[in-house]
Amino acid sequence: MKRFISSFLLLGLAVGAFGADKNAPAAGQKTAAPQGTAVAPITPAGQTAAVAQEKSAAGQTAAPAPQKAAPKAAQTDPLKAFAKWDKKLTTLNTAFEQTTSYDGVVISRSHGKLFFQAQGQLLRLDTLNDEEKTEQTAVTDKKVLRILDASGKEITAMPWAEWVNGQPNKALFDFGHYTALLQAHQATVFDSTPQRTVLKLLPKDKSAGYTLYLLLDGKDYFPQSIIIESDLMKTQADLKQTVKNKPLAKNLFKEVIKK
Repeated sequence: MKRFISSFLLLGLAVGAFGADKNAPAAGQKTAAPQGTAVAPITPAGQTAAVAQEKSAAGQTAAPAPQKAAPKAAQTDPLKAFAKWDKKLTTLNTAFEQTTSYDGVVISRSHGKLFFQAQGQLLRLDTLNDEEKTEQTAVTDKKVLRILDASGKEITAMPWAEWVNGQPNKALFDFGHYTALLQAHQATVFDSTPQRTVLKLLPKDKSAGYTLYLLLDGKDYFPQSIIIESDLMKTQADLKQTVKNKPLAKNLFKEVIKK
């Protein structure tokens, strides 16, 4: 029994022609314009300045009106996003590694596979040995828990509450009950990056004397690591290769499903 699990985003120049006549001035001789006649300045294509200006204005394109900035997307509340997994999670298949240390010294380590099905609150944990073979299995409907040996033979059975209360990291088994977990604690966002959000949970029951940290994925806010610290004791469970809401293999929970 003690060997079984002992302890989260990134646009040309043109000149006007003058008619030649015998009264034309000699080359280099300046003449005054006839009195009362305005002299039009030389413009492209022989146009007067007024005509050129009028045509230029007509050809101009009005400047585009300034556009309003797009509204900023509403920021996600990590606590609410985490609690939504109570309804969103139907199945879970994940590897886990759990380590318990005292004053920085590792005193136990385990790893294996965890399977959860929301319908029926079914949970299975396969503890693996160093050769990645099943060493022990626990299957439960969260009413009765059955312990199986490597061959699948039942070793013992006990009430779920009795077993889970003896585990150092109960939050590892609280899939589908995150709202209740938050309600039992004073929860705050301890740290947040685009890749990860860390929630810090302090029990409302002051006599409990522990601190719980949930390391959530920065995109979907599902737990990646669960850490509990109490005095000098620390237990950390890391979830890896997590697959959510996909069909599970048949007969995973046959020991606790009534036929």
